[in-house]
Amino acid sequence: MAGGCGRGIAWWVLLIVCLAAIAGSAVVLALALGAALDPTSSYYATMSSSLWTTFGPHFVVLAGVAGLVSIAAWRWGPVWLGRAATTLSTAATLASVFIVGSIMVAAGSAGGSVNPVAGLFLGKIGDPQPDQVATVSAEADNPLTAAIYLPPTPTTSAPVYVYIHGGGFMIGTNTETAADLRWFADRGWIVFSLEYRLFTAGNPTWDKAPVDVACGLAWVHANAATYGGDPDRLALLGDSAGGNLAVNLAYGAAQGAVQSTCGDVPVPKAVVVQYPAVNPVATYERGFPVPGFEPQMLMMGYLGGAPEEFPERISAISSATYISDKAPSTLVIEPEKDGLVVSDGVYAFVEAARAAGVDIEIARIPFANHVYNQIAANSIGNQARLTITEHYLRTKSLAP
Repeated sequence: MAGGCGRGIAWWVLLIVCLAAIAGSAVVLALALGAALDPTSSYYATMSSSLWTTFGPHFVVLAGVAGLVSIAAWRWGPVWLGRAATTLSTAATLASVFIVGSIMVAAGSAGGSVNPVAGLFLGKIGDPQPDQVATVSAEADNPLTAAIYLPPTPTTSAPVYVYIHGGGFMIGTNTETAADLRWFADRGWIVFSLEYRLFTAGNPTWDKAPVDVACGLAWVHANAATYGGDPDRLALLGDSAGGNLAVNLAYGAAQGAVQSTCGDVPVPKAVVVQYPAVNPVATYERGFPVPGFEPQMLMMGYLGGAPEEFPERISAISSATYISDKAPSTLVIEPEKDGLVVSDGVYAFVEAARAAGVDIEIARIPFANHVYNQIAANSIGNQARLTITEHYLRTKSLAP
């Protein structure tokens, strides 16, 4: 009976489902509120801002379904609970639509695009395997490789895409974002993803990782034509720690300050980096201490100690050291809620580079935290990263 006067099986089913709807709506609302907070303030804020670029469309669906259930309960079940659930689910729906819509608008403003329906179907970011793996440096104690992804149609003049992975200088592989690398290869780029030495206990690599990526870039420039690439149309990309290495390498090469035993180090035509660790001191001082991936631990492991102990080393890895008006065109994609590589440190670097005459742009992704694009392939964050990057490379004549 309508209004909850009856107590049949259907009424009790609606009661249980309505309680589930309230719980689901409450979770969505809590995550929406957390995503608006300072990501360095708490685990709650960090977790909330880490989920929306991957699961935002799923949260919209969850809130919408909760709303339908709530209306049914209001009509045929416990009226008072149905009304409360409807209010909560409406708020959750509006909040989730606003957040997903904001991400879509930001991507569109930066030249990219996001399809939230497609974003419901997530894939593995670490698949598939590369087409080839080449040895870049064959030193017995330090063999380095490049994972190579080739276009489906052989070419002789494809633009070259060189990628440096992230991982806090401690972890990561050159195939960890294989889905992204394959995406670009399938669209006509010759893709090379580089290895570099990672630090271990008692073995800092602040002076080794830059040497490795310089060697990798020199090798790619010398060998790209063998794989059908045009070495004069080369873009250098990197994420997080890899973003630091990419900027320092490209900007240093532009000043003629980078040498390698592997050959001549070219100046890339463009640099595209995401949440780059360009300001190591800001990251060290204010990055949120995610267990096992604490910024202070990462910086000390990479440097061999605290920044104040080694001012020369911190200067060597700080990207501001390499800023000049000779630097290549640069795009920085930065999540606005980055609690690890703190966003304001990245913004400060961009402003300093711009003031020095660098052709630099920044695309800001709202309600997004570090590695916002890497949790799953085809997420809305992943779509934003891919399409914004593709658009930028096309504007620099570095597209097939």
